[in-house]
Amino acid sequence: MINVIQRHWLTTVRFDSPPPGNEAKVNTDAAVITEHQREHAHLNSAQAAELDAFRQQKTGYINAQTVYCGTDCEISTRLQVDPISFKIMDAAWENHSPPVAITNVPGMRGIEAYFNCGPAIKEALAGLGPFLRALFSETIRGIIQAETFLFKERGFASASDYSKYWEKFYANSCRYYSNLDKVSQSWDDYACYMRSGNLFNRFKSYSVYATPDFSYHVIATFSDSFHELSIELDIEKNMVITGAGGTLLRAPDKICKEAAVFLQQLPGHTTTSLSKKQVAALLGKGNGCVHIIDTVYDALASVGMAANRHAG
Repeated sequence: MINVIQRHWLTTVRFDSPPPGNEAKVNTDAAVITEHQREHAHLNSAQAAELDAFRQQKTGYINAQTVYCGTDCEISTRLQVDPISFKIMDAAWENHSPPVAITNVPGMRGIEAYFNCGPAIKEALAGLGPFLRALFSETIRGIIQAETFLFKERGFASASDYSKYWEKFYANSCRYYSNLDKVSQSWDDYACYMRSGNLFNRFKSYSVYATPDFSYHVIATFSDSFHELSIELDIEKNMVITGAGGTLLRAPDKICKEAAVFLQQLPGHTTTSLSKKQVAALLGKGNGCVHIIDTVYDALASVGMAANRHAG
């Protein structure tokens, strides 16, 4: 068995102060808490006034980056984002493989780097292909995860208020948020600390191995500031999954780790006929783990790349 494909992602999210003299560049349009934020953060007038003052004094940027390095190419995406509004201030992507180039994406400026920004991102990146959109989306997912450590900037009086907001906003979206009556700790209990500077890191790695008759074995690992998991899949030459296993090493609650049982639903299915929605359905949808779903889908895509290289 030989290694035929490797694919690696690294996403980092930082909060950086502006250079001296550039404080005024920080976006102040969102410095005052909106009524929408006040309602969802359950703020009274005094709390809102206190947070308004905090946010008006806050200077700095979120700098987020995803680097992809694989057998096929090396490329990265970068976003500079306002920590209060989460609006994109600058966006660029860089091709690190020949021909080396840095390309700014002015059409992304002003887009909120948050849920439901997909259509706007797709429009801003029109003509640049799905992989680049996926890299920018990965960067935005990192920013959303880093919000845990920016709850005051985002208009929440406390980590507990932020956690309760997510319990409503993300209800029934994954095994944790579908079983809040059974979890042993809330999100703010799990992430019961604050970070400055580096706010979030995520590593994803996929290695595909092929036998002489070109059946495949793929090892996928996922590790970020809150979660860690590994998955292994066996796939025959006809692209039928014959084996699947994995484990969650770190997660917000022990109930999350139960989602690994859904991997047993994969054997017997043909990889080439599985859409992302079908993979999610097999792996439990809202009662599964979104990170297992994403990791399995990317692992199958990696095997597809290996098969295409062999066929070509």
